[in-house]
Amino acid sequence: MIKTSHKGIFYTVSKVTNKKTYYGRYTDNKGKQKKVNLGNSLTIAAKKFELIKKDSNIDIENHFSKKLDNAFSEMLFINAYNNYEKVEFKKWSEHEQVTKKSRFRKWILPVFGSKKIHKINYSDIQNFINYLDEQNSLGAIKCARKTQENIKSSIQSFFTFLKKEGLLKRDNPAQHVTIKPYDNHVPMTLTIEQITFFYKNIFDIDISNLENRKKRLMLILMIHGRRWGEAKNLCFSEIDFVKNNYIIPSHKSKDKKTHYHQMTNLLRNEFLEFKNLSKENDFIFINPKTNKPYETISKFFKKIKIDSNIPTSFRCQDFRHVVGTVARNSLGLPLEDIRDVLGHGSVKTTEIYSDKDSHNSKIVINKLFELFDL
Repeated sequence: MIKTSHKGIFYTVSKVTNKKTYYGRYTDNKGKQKKVNLGNSLTIAAKKFELIKKDSNIDIENHFSKKLDNAFSEMLFINAYNNYEKVEFKKWSEHEQVTKKSRFRKWILPVFGSKKIHKINYSDIQNFINYLDEQNSLGAIKCARKTQENIKSSIQSFFTFLKKEGLLKRDNPAQHVTIKPYDNHVPMTLTIEQITFFYKNIFDIDISNLENRKKRLMLILMIHGRRWGEAKNLCFSEIDFVKNNYIIPSHKSKDKKTHYHQMTNLLRNEFLEFKNLSKENDFIFINPKTNKPYETISKFFKKIKIDSNIPTSFRCQDFRHVVGTVARNSLGLPLEDIRDVLGHGSVKTTEIYSDKDSHNSKIVINKLFELFDL
């Protein structure tokens, strides 16, 4: 029997199912030592044991079932979430924990936190998702559809936890919630001449200032097909100067898979110089004002767009659309090669640019740079 953090409660682990069973040891009214099976949930086991210690003659199953039903009918979402966070978050990486906590606190808890669990139905969750998909006065939706999917998944995971705990005796209200399908094809309206001029201006940025040099290299990484988050969070420990490649680990990639990309000579030389200039921090792009990775370079990027006569609506994400569209439609490169450079989980995603390894990244980028005369 293994001790838990609750006094008097222990558990055993089944060699067959690998599941825990909790037991309570206590002294009854006659002074006899007794042991009672408290089930497979530590949360419920602790509540049962409190009842037993108050009255050792209680019919624990019937009494607790009624008490649980009454308690659950009044339980608020925020209270159940706090327990969910304590138990489930230990399964995830530190990065996932930060992301999921942020998702709950920014989107989910403000809407459902004060609601009673038993009163939250499918229609409440579906209406919430529908609201997130509404357009604002500028025609943009309140919340990106990928974020909508993540929010729906988080709510469903939360109710699944309640079911495991024995607190939910009905179907998961989020399981039938749907996200509106959408066409994620983004047309690339810039001409080759515009792109060439734009890219040259980025490569020609004055790098005598170290901070400008960092921001320039972040933009160059995005020209290489990296996402903003992948670029700003890149670490020296993810660069292999012997194999001449860098990785985007699974916890940083959108599809939760590790991606390997060979470095062009420019990237390799830049990374080597930054490594010599860096101190102890593993992150490459540290903002000296916060001592953390940059959260934005919008002012810096906006000036370059204006100087290059590029619409200011052009986003960092749009570099990826340039790579995909030009590589497919102007150079005729295989979708599989473009998939590798963009780090897509499936070639179906890459097909939006239609009108195998890490080596493909370098092939695609080199051909693009040849086209742009860089």
